[in-house]
Amino acid sequence: MKIQPNNPSVANSAAVSNKARLAPSTTTSAPSQVRPVNVAINPLANQVAALEQSVQQQPVVDSEKVAAIKQAIAQGKFTINPNAIADGLISSARELLAGRE
Repeated sequence: MKIQPNNPSVANSAAVSNKARLAPSTTTSAPSQVRPVNVAINPLANQVAALEQSVQQQPVVDSEKVAAIKQAIAQGKFTINPNAIADGLISSARELLAGRE
């Protein structure tokens, strides 16, 4: 049967179906009693929470170090060590690859 908006038999059956879904249930269950639940939290959780709070209070950027680097760049005293940068990149890549295994 093709559904058309002006087909009264389809519209009536849909309305009855919706009413049945929305009607309150005639069967009710007895109210259940709430029982207290004891939960044990690992003592390390408190330490983790304290560390997390401590870390959140720390600045994201070390402004003193940034100022020192800016000053060294401005004075022409800042030197770049390409070997240290390469070693750091290789070390990071090794750690990432080792984590995939």
